[in-house]
Amino acid sequence: MTITAGQTFSLVRECDRYRSLYYAGASGDFNPIHIDVEVGQAAGLGGVILQGLCTLAWGVDAFARLLGDPGLVTGVKARFSKPVRPEDTIRFEGTVTEVDRRTVKARIAARNQSGDEVLKNVEVVGRNPAAVWVGQGEVGPARAGQPAMTAQLAQAMKLLQLSQAELMQTVREELDPVLESAGEPGTAPGTSSVPGAGKSWGPFRYVVGTEKMVEYAAAISGGVPSHAVTGLPEDLHPVLHDETRARRMRWGSIIAFPMFAVVFSIAPAQAALLDPAMEVDVFRVLHGEQEFEFREVLRPGDVLHTTGTLESRSVRGSNELFVIRTDSVNQHGRLAVRGRFTAFVRG
Repeated sequence: MTITAGQTFSLVRECDRYRSLYYAGASGDFNPIHIDVEVGQAAGLGGVILQGLCTLAWGVDAFARLLGDPGLVTGVKARFSKPVRPEDTIRFEGTVTEVDRRTVKARIAARNQSGDEVLKNVEVVGRNPAAVWVGQGEVGPARAGQPAMTAQLAQAMKLLQLSQAELMQTVREELDPVLESAGEPGTAPGTSSVPGAGKSWGPFRYVVGTEKMVEYAAAISGGVPSHAVTGLPEDLHPVLHDETRARRMRWGSIIAFPMFAVVFSIAPAQAALLDPAMEVDVFRVLHGEQEFEFREVLRPGDVLHTTGTLESRSVRGSNELFVIRTDSVNQHGRLAVRGRFTAFVRG
């Protein structure tokens, strides 16, 4: 599969009247403004609005479909500019901005049926599918005696492809949260001049489960997450839900959709905003921006410990801006996901 600079891609998603409920159940984001009409009206939003992270997941899905595999997505950042409401139709138009031997980068425009941008400055990055280490597709069952690709082998092959500089950078970044938790000097983010900067919350423990992974994939792909996980869209990538087929693919098992990271990484960000010492009126909080670095694909049974750190707290006019970095370390001691949640507190 060859992807070139300038290549375009698109995806259309409709926000049905139950989508924010489906997403709340799959992600754990039960903020009342997303599920209670009266609360949404009292907050000045005119009713319920879709979770911004669901809208962002749709944009990531558009890029994942271009790459041909959701596990190849390695990063995303965006600003939430306008709420998505029930019955809205959102069109994602992407353009590949840069391609090299290992990486594909793109920008995505996301607009509703009126032409209003619901996301701004959307940038996504992923591995180039033309250079992925092994298993471009499924391994047929006829290859008797050939061992299946395991998660450990896939990870080893991935590391072997890195240059020395890339490998050293990976090691350094994965050690960051460990050093910070150990209190090593010079590793705490932020500056002492910013009130609360460097303050941390966590770690919060989370065990990845197959059913929850599939529920999340259903919720962001137009399906209906249920106890039996019925109603999966026909075009949902098998690596996200079909264990038999996924075992024959490059990852060796089913994996989580990249934005599944919100399920566990949002915990310390919520704890920060709810911390009485921070003196934040949560009813005036809006999710301003989001950034994720997906360092490793997530599989059933993975255990994540997530810590949140206040990187900055600033005042803009009568409003406040909080940037909270989250580091999710897996059971192998590796940094699996890094996120940055930017919260905007209306004055």
